Amino acid sequence: MGVAEDLKNDLPVAMTMAAFMGVAWYICVELNIRLFLTFLRKKGLYFWACCVGSWGVMTQPLFMVMADFEQITNPYLALTLIYISWWMMVIPQSVVLYSRLHLVVSNPDHLRYILYMIIFTTVFISLPTMGLGIAAQASRIPRLMSANLIWDRVQVSIFFVQETIISVLYIIETRRVLRNRSTLGEDDKTIQTVMHHLIYTNLLVVFLDASLLGMSYSNFFYVQAAYKPCVYGVKLRVEFSILNRLVQTLRGSSQRSYAGGTDPSGGRKTASGRAEWHNSHHNNVRLETYTPQSEVNIMPPHVGRDSTPSVEEGPYGRDGIVQTTRISVVPSKPADVAQPSGGWKNE
Repeated sequence: MGVAEDLKNDLPVAMTMAAFMGVAWYICVELNIRLFLTFLRKKGLYFWACCVGSWGVMTQPLFMVMADFEQITNPYLALTLIYISWWMMVIPQSVVLYSRLHLVVSNPDHLRYILYMIIFTTVFISLPTMGLGIAAQASRIPRLMSANLIWDRVQVSIFFVQETIISVLYIIETRRVLRNRSTLGEDDKTIQTVMHHLIYTNLLVVFLDASLLGMSYSNFFYVQAAYKPCVYGVKLRVEFSILNRLVQTLRGSSQRSYAGGTDPSGGRKTASGRAEWHNSHHNNVRLETYTPQSEVNIMPPHVGRDSTPSVEEGPYGRDGIVQTTRISVVPSKPADVAQPSGGWKNE
């Protein structure tokens, strides 16, 4: 590619590139070890998005070095490998965030719009980037080279906006979840700590994307080419850590809510492992909050839910989550515990 001599003559740039590549390789090797040791079942959107993203981060600088130092002599083959690894690095990054977004986002429309956005950028942004980049850099036609330089900055800006939107959505929805848990009287310090870490992680992602965007508009072409895999590797590593911790924490909180020995509402665990809820008047107390997304449900595990509950909805909060709450007290009978009731009994 004719850049080997330039790198040899500019030692600071070469050493900076080597440092960024080393960080990217180390992070992704460690991440792959964690992936295959953590996941018992090697399947699912999140698992494969992490795997493909990490493989792209590892192969992108490798193919660039091989092309720069003319270890791959065919320019079309070298550029094809570089852009395939670029696609593997960039696209799965947004898929990783999307695959865990349902943990904090209750509105299915928001999830659907994010998915549409990822599909649009994958088809109409990444594929033209690959085609134009290979054609321009392999043919060295001046007009194609100029167009590719402009388009490269445009696609970097578009992917920056996409990942920023997802990160900001995480931050907004996480704050909403924390506010709703506080409103319901829940004080789980572990969950609050993880939620705050999730906010800080996405702020870090926005900061790294902004630094990458600034580097792309600078004249440090070789440095930014090595800096990009490093940034994507760091983002993938911190997102893997905090998002999996969020899953484990929420799952543990859900299990503690129903399987604990004693809970604040007076429940106790029976010998069969089922929670039996009662108060001093020997009544079962059921509290359920209905929303269009049915996010918050606090009920004894042995109580059945109405198939068509009659709920009067109203704007009881700007967050749109705690909207309608129904509390009903039902006389506790042995039959109620042995055979779940099929509907509500109001007194």
